[in-house]
Amino acid sequence: MKIISVISNIAGTMSAFRLAKRLIREPTDEFAQEIVHHLSLLKTELKHYFLDVTCAYVANPFSVDPADLPVETGEQEEIIDIQADETAKTKHKECFTLNFWVNMASSYSTLARHAVPQLLIFPSTWECKQGFSYFMAIKSKSRNRLAAPGHDFRCAVSKVLPHIDQLVEKKQIQPSH
Repeated sequence: MKIISVISNIAGTMSAFRLAKRLIREPTDEFAQEIVHHLSLLKTELKHYFLDVTCAYVANPFSVDPADLPVETGEQEEIIDIQADETAKTKHKECFTLNFWVNMASSYSTLARHAVPQLLIFPSTWECKQGFSYFMAIKSKSRNRLAAPGHDFRCAVSKVLPHIDQLVEKKQIQPSH
């Protein structure tokens, strides 16, 4: 029965891992239990590195007791309101956790203001590491230049796709002499 309590504790905090959440709810064989064990170790490690992640309602605001939240921050009132909101319950079932909180930001601003930054820990870390990788590829010994790699780096990390066809249409073809 100890494995069930570990599973239930992990399942509430695994909102970013949809497939793992499903596996945790229904561990059927030895392999699944080994995965659950590794996920619990991962949870311990993450708590070690991210001590300030304290919002209990981030993954599921409908399973939190409002009495456990601080009174003076306004979270308690908003958690009571969101738990009574049927539209929010439906949206929570349909959306990914981050999208849910972004959608609820106008209605439940205090809760969303605390939840969204905690959900953005992984994407922001990943993008930072990706930027360093691009910079190292641009500024390598095989591609050594005297000029600063500013434009190359901006193009490498930009999410904006160039409109090559539109740029080509604006250029005049060089006439022959």
